[in-house]
Amino acid sequence: MASKRTWLISLSALLGLSILAVLLWPSSDTLPKRAGYIRIEAPALEPTSLAAIAGPGAVQNFNLAVHGSAQWERKGEQDWGDLVYPWCRGRMQLTYKPVNGNLGTLIDDAHTLAYKHSVVADGISQKLYVNPEKKVYGILFKLQGNAASPIQFFATDSTSHFIRGAAYVFAEPNADSLAPVNAFFESEVVRFFESLEWEES
Repeated sequence: MASKRTWLISLSALLGLSILAVLLWPSSDTLPKRAGYIRIEAPALEPTSLAAIAGPGAVQNFNLAVHGSAQWERKGEQDWGDLVYPWCRGRMQLTYKPVNGNLGTLIDDAHTLAYKHSVVADGISQKLYVNPEKKVYGILFKLQGNAASPIQFFATDSTSHFIRGAAYVFAEPNADSLAPVNAFFESEVVRFFESLEWEES
């Protein structure tokens, strides 16, 4: 009888200690948390034209609308330059080529340069853009994964003008942390397609 009573007292004490331990044990909120990413958002600015930010005569064969934060850095050749976006340390490199019976070669080169990055990408998709009224025909390349240039495009009027662009962000290529920036550049290319105007030859 005494041993039964001792056993019940021991069991009660053990249960009491267990309940006390649960109540006093630190909550899981104090455990280390996974590393997160700072939220990156484009500043809320109205679009402007490339001609307005580039200055007189800097871009002669085309014009398009760009995000209000964009700055133009002219490169060596006419109509070549970078659209710089300081808020995300990114840039869209634009190259212009006249079409002189070489449209097939220019399109092939654009595909080759886009797929060159697919070695480190998880996949690549293409979106076609066609606007016969404005004579704008283009393809947006979207690379999934940790590609150095996840958004690229080309646009042409099919007879005289050809533009190619590639977006770069000066940070370690990490698709998760740069997702908002990549989404911004994708929407920026859509803006280019919708606003692109060719200068008449």
